[in-house]
Amino acid sequence: MEKILFAVDELTGLIGAAALMRPSKSVMDMEASSVKKKFKDKKFAAGCSRDVISKGAEMLGWELNDLFEKTILAMRSCEKQVQEEMA
Repeated sequence: MEKILFAVDELTGLIGAAALMRPSKSVMDMEASSVKKKFKDKKFAAGCSRDVISKGAEMLGWELNDLFEKTILAMRSCEKQVQEEMA
């Protein structure tokens, strides 16, 4: 559990920022390829440590793309609840 939390803590910030840039403002239509593009752009969500995200994926033995996909799916599963609580 600790490894997963380490890996996704920074990544959820990056994905959340990327979602806000989309017309839908949602992760529901987010693809891992979109996150990968944003991940490569060091100026986008500059406060999100790419090194921590990469290290987290490495600690889990996952490819970055797998981590992106799994994190997007997890964020989709709770997006509606988070939006309701923030309203």
